[in-house]
Amino acid sequence: MKNFLVLFQVALTGCLLFAYVVVLNNPQQVFPIVLYGLKIAVLISISMVIVNAVSFLLINFWLTRKKRTRPSRLLKLIISVFLYLICIFIILRILGQETTMFFTTSALFTAIVGFAMQEPLGNFLSGVFLQINQPFQIGDQIQFQGLEGIVVEGVVESIDWNSTDIRLNSGEITYIPNGLIAKELVKMIDSGSVYRTVDFTISAKVPPNQVMDTACKAVINQPLPNINLDKPVFVRMWSYGLEEVNYKLFYYPKNYSEAENHTDPEIRCRIWYTLSRTSMGSEYQSTENERLLQLVSNIEFFRNLTVEAQSLLVEHSKTLLFDADELLDYQHLLSPAMFLVVRGCVAIEQKLVPNLETVTFKPVSRQPQNHNQSSYALKPIVIEQVASALAKYIGPVAFSLTYQTAKEVSSLYWLYASLAAEIENIDQRQEFLGYQPDAPTEKFLIGDFFGEMNLFLGEPLPSMKIITVEDTEILALTPAAVANALHHDGISINTMSQYIAQYHHNYLSGTLQEVSSRILNQNGISEQMQEHLEPYFRRLLNPLVTS
Repeated sequence: MKNFLVLFQVALTGCLLFAYVVVLNNPQQVFPIVLYGLKIAVLISISMVIVNAVSFLLINFWLTRKKRTRPSRLLKLIISVFLYLICIFIILRILGQETTMFFTTSALFTAIVGFAMQEPLGNFLSGVFLQINQPFQIGDQIQFQGLEGIVVEGVVESIDWNSTDIRLNSGEITYIPNGLIAKELVKMIDSGSVYRTVDFTISAKVPPNQVMDTACKAVINQPLPNINLDKPVFVRMWSYGLEEVNYKLFYYPKNYSEAENHTDPEIRCRIWYTLSRTSMGSEYQSTENERLLQLVSNIEFFRNLTVEAQSLLVEHSKTLLFDADELLDYQHLLSPAMFLVVRGCVAIEQKLVPNLETVTFKPVSRQPQNHNQSSYALKPIVIEQVASALAKYIGPVAFSLTYQTAKEVSSLYWLYASLAAEIENIDQRQEFLGYQPDAPTEKFLIGDFFGEMNLFLGEPLPSMKIITVEDTEILALTPAAVANALHHDGISINTMSQYIAQYHHNYLSGTLQEVSSRILNQNGISEQMQEHLEPYFRRLLNPLVTS
């Protein structure tokens, strides 16, 4: 809108100037008063364009970019008024008017008004000098002695023509006359010790301690870049109502000027997602049950369940909502559970953990160990560098081996992992892996899932980095939901364990999701599932049973 007004002003000036030139060349066709008025309009229009241009250069270019300051509205007003006064003086000179009378009248008027408005003008002039000297800026923490010796400390919110607005440590905003600030000694406080508050409201039915603890963890567990974690982050219940309770989250920003427009909204967003996952936030319409049923029915070990059993599976599961770039850890994910991506995308780090003693490398997730491709996925110069590094340990055969292996892998990370097994010396193998780049990530899209053995056997998730790529919804399938579904269809744990054993053999054998040898060799998957799921069946048959 502002750019449109500037363009309109320039176009209007051009039109007036063109009209003035045309009329000036044909003076006999118009009255002198019209020519005189058109001349004044052209001068005023040109003055407005010049004032806007000079103001932009002074405020947006010189003060904001060069001096790294945040000009207040008062400073912008002062600059504009000063420039307009200069333009008025120049216009009067061009029109041949006597400027002495103008300034004499102005001085007399100023003296009369100044006597009548001594205190307001004092505040105004003090504000002008504060803007010229700039002892403090918007967002700075200051301290000075106010009326009756009371020490005022807070953050500068704005500097107006009459007063400076300061947000006190209590959260209240007080308006201090500029004249009072100019007379007192002002102390600057390190901006790292200035805190901000973020308000949010939750139903009064939710226990306050639970809300405060959850909101704090949402900020501390994965802090935003502008939050100073050297200072405490805490939540306080601020006001209480019969239906809702207002809370304030206190935090210390590293850069106070960026907090209001960037950090505060990000914190509110993070708190919303966290409280929604714990059923404390507002009602949210998650993905419709029909779509959830379709996704669940595509999972092979739930495919043979009846529609009613699949509905029970969905009904007793829990929907988890995550913001983009949220790090998923054990505090965010239910356990035990299996996690199905319903909406969005999850990136899981495919880190290989080498067993240096047995010379094997196992992927964390279901990453294929063979990547059949018709051509090299890597550039020849990169393959040559890897081969040269490997040749130091196994000799010239490294070159043919590296080129052959490069046909079967999809990234440099996997090439290093595959070739490291050829080095017999453990120390040399570890030295070779020092050149390995960061682990790639596999994107889990709608319908993909992870944590199968966590759901059926109670085995913990492998240690891996899981992060949401975008706004993501995940369905957490719990053992209680599985017990309800199996009980409805009359399927025994032993029957289901056969599906799980076959699935484990086909997909998870040889990976870090492979269950421990204790389960495979001693109890077996069937007995482990029986031990893990039996308590949920007992609770289903007898709701009074708690263990």
